[in-house]
Amino acid sequence: MDESAPGAPIYDFLGLEVKTTGPGRAEGNMVVTEQHFSAAPRMHGGLVFVVFDTVMGRAVHSLLDPDTDIATIDMHQRFIRMVDKGPLRVTAEVFHPGRKVMQIRGEAFEARGKLAATATGSFIILPEQTRLDEPR
Repeated sequence: MDESAPGAPIYDFLGLEVKTTGPGRAEGNMVVTEQHFSAAPRMHGGLVFVVFDTVMGRAVHSLLDPDTDIATIDMHQRFIRMVDKGPLRVTAEVFHPGRKVMQIRGEAFEARGKLAATATGSFIILPEQTRLDEPR
């Protein structure tokens, strides 16, 4: 499977391309530039988190009806080495496809192909009547 991610302003900023690579699997690719750096000369950790969240969400969606809403309810990110300029590849795989909550893991590889960060997360499948813009 190779479907393009729907457009979003953050994807444009990141230059992120996301595709489904199989049931419960996804991959994201981008080129890290200085515009993605924090005050230190490396990719801002929060942006790495955004990439993980996006790619992991795509992997979860690959197991659901396209109109199903999901939300991240928990995510942990661990850095192994800095992410400098150049290609960044992030992979994600659902390892527990629960009926209400799915568990997922991801890996980020920096320009030299070395593991730069890992992540685990939980995504909730929202009931149809749940709308984020409605008051509770």
